[in-house]
Amino acid sequence: MSEDETKSVVAKAFQDAADDYERVGPEFFDRFGRELVARAGLRPGMRVLDLGSGTGAALLPAAAEVGAAGRALGVDLAPGMVARLDRALTAAGLRHAEARVGDAEDPPADEAGWDRILAAHMLFFLPNLTDALARYQRLLRPDGVFACSTWGAEFPEWKPVYEALYGQIPAGTMPRLLPQREAFASDDALRTALETAGFGKVEHETVAYEVEYRDPAQWLEWNRSHGARAFWDAIPAEKLAASRDAAKAALEPLRRPDGVLPMPIAVRYTIAHRA
Repeated sequence: MSEDETKSVVAKAFQDAADDYERVGPEFFDRFGRELVARAGLRPGMRVLDLGSGTGAALLPAAAEVGAAGRALGVDLAPGMVARLDRALTAAGLRHAEARVGDAEDPPADEAGWDRILAAHMLFFLPNLTDALARYQRLLRPDGVFACSTWGAEFPEWKPVYEALYGQIPAGTMPRLLPQREAFASDDALRTALETAGFGKVEHETVAYEVEYRDPAQWLEWNRSHGARAFWDAIPAEKLAASRDAAKAALEPLRRPDGVLPMPIAVRYTIAHRA
């Protein structure tokens, strides 16, 4: 799959999910976005760029931190996500913030240089990560910081769930949503990618969470409300019901005695300083 095709798949997944994104099930990406911003060291008057800004998980709190004397810009490939974020910015009265349709691999420069560039759970979608990271490094001011969140270790007890849900996708048609998985396999791998791009000091912190779903049905509804929608759309229509049933069965052993389904999540927060 070419780079343009990969971007088209990602853009379509989030465009199709735009109406439901972060509106189904418990709070998820918004929580991680706030925590990324809290680690980014934003101050009033700063100029901040948010890559793959979605519906504002990071941009909304970042814009509040830099205040009216600052500037906050978000770019995202999906027009539906940008439209939702634009409405949220207006509702919050954040007139110094803006959302645009744009490519996170080639974001706009700021004439004074960006003080902070944020990437909340989106780097792994980029088909050309090496060039993109080098570009971010150049767009930062000399004392600028790149802050990103990515997934930490996977949880093997959940592997049967994804195998059951996506196992009916025909060979050769699995969406290539994550073309750069190897760069996020460990702290060292991501550090190497950032240092190769020209960044200096790199700091990681991995935080464990547990997100609670009412039951397997709610988890399945939530799973279809974000980028994973691309996988759902790749399941043949005649096999969709069976895939859902198989996933529900795989989720049952993971429920607590009270019926709640807890999903463990590990999030890696990374701060990279411009060399």
